[in-house]
Formats: sequence, structure tokens, C-alpha cells
Amino acid sequence: MLCRLVEALDGDGADHHICSLRDPRPFEGTLGENLSVFSLSAGDRDRFLYRKLSDAIRQRHIDIVHARNWGTWTDAALACRSLPNVQLILGFHGLQNGQAFSTLQRIRAKLLGLSSLPATTVSNAARNVLTESLGFDSAKINVIPNGVDGTRFAPRTAESWRAARTRFNLSGTDLVIGSVANFFERVKGLDILINAFAEFAASNPDARLVLVGYGPLESEIRSQIDRLNLTERVMLTGRVERVEEVLPAFDVFVCSSRSEGLSNAVLEAMATGLACVVTDVSDHREMFERIDPESIVPPEDAKRLAAAILRLLNKPGQRNDNGVASRLLVERKFDFATCTNTYKALYDQLLGADDHRQSLALHRDHLSTPTNATARS
Repeated sequence: MLCRLVEALDGDGADHHICSLRDPRPFEGTLGENLSVFSLSAGDRDRFLYRKLSDAIRQRHIDIVHARNWGTWTDAALACRSLPNVQLILGFHGLQNGQAFSTLQRIRAKLLGLSSLPATTVSNAARNVLTESLGFDSAKINVIPNGVDGTRFAPRTAESWRAARTRFNLSGTDLVIGSVANFFERVKGLDILINAFAEFAASNPDARLVLVGYGPLESEIRSQIDRLNLTERVMLTGRVERVEEVLPAFDVFVCSSRSEGLSNAVLEAMATGLACVVTDVSDHREMFERIDPESIVPPEDAKRLAAAILRLLNKPGQRNDNGVASRLLVERKFDFATCTNTYKALYDQLLGADDHRQSLALHRDHLSTPTNATARS
């Protein structure tokens, strides 16, 4: 999402940069030649990272730092203290561990005065976390939902359906449940989804589960699949660069996450016109209540998840209706151009539309999850 946003903002009168605090590899091959990505190559416990960041901001004449998610907030706040002309925005996309802010995190946020800074979130639920857990002023929080390119993620056609099924050797009679998680982590709840699939796999021989992605829990997931004797029924695709070529193969898309900011994978599935089953996290209830309230299930509940999936597998008409309604909702509320224009308007408001602006995006990698850290515009 960060890469697509920076590319879309390129040429708007500002210079945009991405800084990876840890490791730039997640950005390799994803940005155009005119866009800058650099790394501070910090160690996991670099106590003076904020000084390196401050130097980088000063050298590049940055005007706004957009610190994307908690992992970058401390270094960004410390770096900007010595730069009075630099404006700092805190971006919040949810906590990677799926839990609440810890006591230590709350103390750190208070000592740094983070709650007085402007912020962006991707969902109303994320905004509420900031106001309730860290005392942020809701008036200073800009809710900017992620956006989807509706042309790239277009409603599936008979041709795209056949191509996607052929790619994974799936037959036309298979009932395919799919999920996309760029990184296999506990927060994505893939273990719950596999347990849910096991609930009805034996009685539904045409059902298949396809998991798109990779990550630190992959070996654990494979062991779970073997243990449940599902090896012939569950497919792990590994990393897929063009997810839009895979989604048309699915009959039902599932988000089994324990926590989310606002899932790009869900929005992309909706744009493709897929019926979705989602856990009751983030803004999912707000999004799906009118489409199909029975498709919203509690997190961690494999039996309820299984029942919701099976209901849609058995009702092709309902699947189609849900998919059409999902696509319309994306077009109305989650359009990528609207998302981009909203970020641009925010930055213009902070600095003035006629100023030549410099933008910096920081990315902080953890061993288990790469997290977008700071974007400056």
C-alpha cells in the first residue's frame, strides 16, 4: 500500500522518499526509478537510530515525516525534536501482535507526547484504539481507509476464472476457499482457518483451501495441515506478485485475522467480486453488516467460521449477491484514487499546496514482520 501510494503521489509537486529503518529488501523491484528508497541499516537495538534518522531528514530537506505504524514512532518523534520546521504525522495501521498497547508502550507514548500529534488511521476501529488506549484527540485523527485499484482488481470473468483455476490445477467443480496473507503470522489466524476447514472437509470432498503468501509460521502451518490429514486438500502457493491473477479462482474469500487495521487483501477480494467471510475485527462489521451479517464471525472461533464458509459454499446465489454488493461498496468507499487524493489534501493542508515539498517514507523491518514506518511528504 505504501509503495502504491508513493507512486501515485509522484509528480504532485513534492519529492517523496521511503526510508527503511532496517532492511530495504521488501521494496526491491516495487517502485519506479524516479522514487527514492534508502536504508539506515539499523540493528535491532540501535539506541541512536533517531540520530541517523534526524541526519537523513536534514540532509534531504524533508518537510513532513509520516511515521507509519508504532514501530517507527519513537525514533521519528526523537528525530524530529531537533528539527523545528519538520512536521510529524503518526500513522496507525494496527498492532502486529493483535493485542492492545502494553503498559510500557503507553508510558513511552506519554513521555514523548505522542497524543498531541496529528495522526492517520486506516479504519474507525484503529482511531478508537488511539483515543481509548493512548488518549489521542479524535479531532486530530484523519481516518483514511486503504484504497483499491478497481481496474487492476476487476470483477472476475469466465476467462480469468479458468486461467486462475488452471494455474493451480483446480477443476471447475472444486469449491475453493481462499485466503491471502502476505506474511504468515499468528495475527492472521490461519491456524483457525485450517481448523475450520477440517470441520467440513471430510463431508465435502470437492472443497479445497488455498493459502496465498509465506512467512515465519509456514512450517508450523504445514505441520498442522499434515497432522489433520489435509495435505491433498490444502494448497500453499508461496509468494504471489500479482494477486489479481489468483483471486478469480476462489469461490469464497476468508479473512480469519485475530486483529486488523484495514485488510488490503479483503478489499482486493471485494473488488474482484468475491463473497467474503470475515472475523469481527477492524471495521468489518460496519462494512459487511448490510451485505451479509452471517458472514461476520468472532475471531478464534473455528466452528462458527466453518459454518459461515459452508453456508456460502452451499448457496451459489448468495455468493453471487454478496460479491456484487462487495464490489459496489469498494467502488463507493474504498477507491484508490480517493485514498490518494485524501493523503495529498492532508499534506497540502499542512504545508500549503504551492510549496515545493519533500516527502520521506520510513519502513521498519522486524524479523517476523516488515512494517511501514515513516512516510514523509
